[in-house]
Amino acid sequence: MERCQNCRRFTGQPRQPKVGEHVDFTIVRGDGRSKRISVRTGKLMLIKADGFSVIYRGRVYHSDAVSCPDEPSSLTLSFVGMCECEKESSHA
Repeated sequence: MERCQNCRRFTGQPRQPKVGEHVDFTIVRGDGRSKRISVRTGKLMLIKADGFSVIYRGRVYHSDAVSCPDEPSSLTLSFVGMCECEKESSHA
């Protein structure tokens, strides 16, 4: 994915990782009052219809979304967002 020169958000489609590659995934921890969200890098073990299985520090985690380490994570995309410059100019 690339950064847009106008809005500095991300543009393009993320690359789909393959089993055995290192991927970034999100871990959510917390109690009833607060949550801690962090992105970790692990090895993709299994691709399923409802998510992914990733090994990180000897433990298997199940994640809804993974990304390649050189791509923005789902957490980064939620903060920065996707470019909509081309969509806006086509509607004008």
